[in-house]
Amino acid sequence: MGLEKITGLEKKKIAFIELETHSALLEQWYLLLKEMPSIEFYFFVSQKVKSKITAIPADFMMLVHNTKAIEKELTGFDAVVVNTFHRNFEHYQKIFEKKKSLVVLHNLNFSLFFQPVNWKNIWSEKARLTYFLKLYFAEKINSRRKVVLKTKHFGVLSQSLLDEVNHRSPLGAKTKLIQMNYGQSSSLIASETLQIVMPGNVSNKRKDVKTLFEILPKLQPQSKLHFTFLGKPESDEVLQQLENLKQKCSDKIEITHYHRFIPWEEYSRVIAKAHLLLCPIKNKTSFYLVDEVYGKTKVSGSEADCIHNGKIGLFPTSYPKMNWHNLYYQNASDLESILNNLTFEQLSAEYEKLQPYLSQYTFESVKTNLENQLLQLANS
Repeated sequence: MGLEKITGLEKKKIAFIELETHSALLEQWYLLLKEMPSIEFYFFVSQKVKSKITAIPADFMMLVHNTKAIEKELTGFDAVVVNTFHRNFEHYQKIFEKKKSLVVLHNLNFSLFFQPVNWKNIWSEKARLTYFLKLYFAEKINSRRKVVLKTKHFGVLSQSLLDEVNHRSPLGAKTKLIQMNYGQSSSLIASETLQIVMPGNVSNKRKDVKTLFEILPKLQPQSKLHFTFLGKPESDEVLQQLENLKQKCSDKIEITHYHRFIPWEEYSRVIAKAHLLLCPIKNKTSFYLVDEVYGKTKVSGSEADCIHNGKIGLFPTSYPKMNWHNLYYQNASDLESILNNLTFEQLSAEYEKLQPYLSQYTFESVKTNLENQLLQLANS
C-alpha cells in the first residue's frame, strides 16, 4: 500500500478521502506527502475524482463508491483527512466516531456557520434547481451537514478564512491553517507578447467574466497580449462568447480557450509560461444556494495558482490581500487601464517586489510544517 516503512521509524498511517470535487488539491497533497518520511498515506477516491487525477500513482489509491465502503478499509489507520465534505454526511459520522479526523472546509457559511439557504440564489441557479431540491429534500443536506461537528479538527486553506472562523465561531480552537501552497519556482520569460492566464473554470458564478468579456474588445494595448482562459467554460453560451471574442479584439490580442477539463500537468505547463495571472474573482458567490464571500468564507484557487507557480496575480481590491505581491484593480475602467498599459519592463519591476515572499513558501518549509500537523493529528 504505497510507501514502505523506514527502518527504525514508526510511521503514522493516514487515509485521505475525496469523493467529490477537489482532485487538484488531492494531487497537491500527494506531491507533499511522498516526501514525508514519517507518514504513510493512502487515498480513497470516487470514479469522478479518479478520472481527473494524473499525478497520483494507482497503487496509492482505492476506488470507492461511497463512505460506507471506506469504513472497513480504515483498520490500522491512525487518522483520516476528509478533503471535501459536502454530501453523504451520515456515513462520515461513524468514521469520525472511530478515527481521529480532520475535515478541510471550503465553504464556511455552508459547512461551519450553517447559514440558511438564500432562496434568491435560485434565480442564478435555475439550471440546477432540480439537483438542489434533491439535495435538500431527498438527501437532507441542510440538517445532516452538522455531522461535521463530530470531527476532531477542522482545516482551512487560507489565513483570511482562519481569521473569519476565529471572529465568528468558538470552533477556532479546533481549526488549523492547512498551508499547502509552496513555490516551485518564479520566472519571467522575456517576450514581445505578454502571456496573461486566467486560471480555473470560465464561470460567471465565481469570476466576473461578463466584465472581462466587455473590456477585452475595447483594449488598445501597448504590448501584444495573449489571453489564455485556462479552464472549462461553464456553459455552451460562455463557450460561444469566447469564440466571438476572437473576432472582436484588436490585432494585438490573441485568445486561447479550452472546451474541457484540463489535467493538472497541462494546467501547470501553461501557467509556468504566464507573465501575469488574471483573477477577476467575484466578491459574492454561493454554494448549494447558501451565500459565500470570496476571501472570507471561501478561498479562491487562484491564491494557490499564484504561490505554487511563483506568479503575480491581478485581483480586484474586494479580494483580501494575500501574503504575496499582487496587482489590484478597483473597477472595470481601472482593469482596462492596467491591461492597456502593461509592459514587460513594468512586470519585471513588479517581480522584483515578489522576491522577499518566495522564501516563506519553500517546499521544505511547507512540507515540514504540514508533516508536523499530520503527526499532531495522528497523536491527538
